[in-house]
Amino acid sequence: MTAPSSYHEKEIILLITQGNEQAFEALYRHYRNRTYTLALTYMNDPALAEDVLQEFFLKIWKVRQTLEKIDRFEQYLFTALRNRLISELRKNDRQQKIKAYLSRENAWQPTAEQMTESRELHNAIRNALQQLPEKQQTIYRLSREEGLNHEEIALKLQLSPRTISNLLSLTLNHLRTVLRAQGYLPGTVVAATLFFY
Repeated sequence: MTAPSSYHEKEIILLITQGNEQAFEALYRHYRNRTYTLALTYMNDPALAEDVLQEFFLKIWKVRQTLEKIDRFEQYLFTALRNRLISELRKNDRQQKIKAYLSRENAWQPTAEQMTESRELHNAIRNALQQLPEKQQTIYRLSREEGLNHEEIALKLQLSPRTISNLLSLTLNHLRTVLRAQGYLPGTVVAATLFFY
């Protein structure tokens, strides 16, 4: 089955849900300029904007079977793209802060005791996570390791953003409770649940 010669969104999306690559290419061409302009506005770097956009459309292709359920595709597309761009900015900002911190601290060498404490904390978090259902572990990793926001995790796991938010809150509360019970100080607990896996 080939893509329609003119752009009719409902037909195009139906074809995409059936795995039609030509239809997906037509959708990409239709939105290419506007999505690139938006990505460039956020990223302020043509190469980075292009990379984010390619990854974004690849994710759209991966969840193509769900597209038919979306009433207003254009609104969905631009909302999802904005969320992805904001998430990317946050991730970049977090990486820059970590790099800046490491560059300030690069002369500092942790003692054997501090390294042992760090390993113990990491193990405590890993063990506490393993007490939770697999879904909560996955959500925590997607949030903390990959830097995905609630909407992106929801899309990836086919759950609602509210469910993701609730499960992540339960996971963080569990980690804080376990770490406090093991004698970790409140500041360490907060930092650990924000940054560590």
